[in-house]
Amino acid sequence: MSALAPSEVSGAGTSGRRLDRRVLLLWWLGAAIWAVAFLAAEAVLGVVFDPPLILLAALGAIVVAVAALLPFLRYRRWRYDIRQRDLSLSKGALFYVRTLIPFDRIQFVESRQGPLDRVLGLNQIVVYTAAGRAGHIPGLDATQANRLREELSRVAGTLSV
Repeated sequence: MSALAPSEVSGAGTSGRRLDRRVLLLWWLGAAIWAVAFLAAEAVLGVVFDPPLILLAALGAIVVAVAALLPFLRYRRWRYDIRQRDLSLSKGALFYVRTLIPFDRIQFVESRQGPLDRVLGLNQIVVYTAAGRAGHIPGLDATQANRLREELSRVAGTLSV
């Protein structure tokens, strides 16, 4: 029997498990940092080149809108699924990417936690094959990440790091 709950394992299709909602905050913080950096650069360029104010305002509004919406769009599309013979990852905001990682190709599975992940109580799982990093699942609850790492290591016949 699988160590994961039945709702975490499915046979096929594009359905799958969602990431923890706290990852939205993590992604919004990252987007806000990029938006502030862009707006600061825009302000400097505005002083140096003196473009029309409406152009600066329009660019600023676009940057803020993208920073606010992109994390939500990413979250809506992100899914992972342990299927019978592979790990399925589905993600994308503008471009949709689906990755299938066969269990017999997995070399090892790693659990990561950056400083913001730690503050939010989130972990990441990284799956490696002989070719290198093959998959990355961000925004997992610590308990869920440990179960997923152990299950992937078990079905792949590898040792987890």
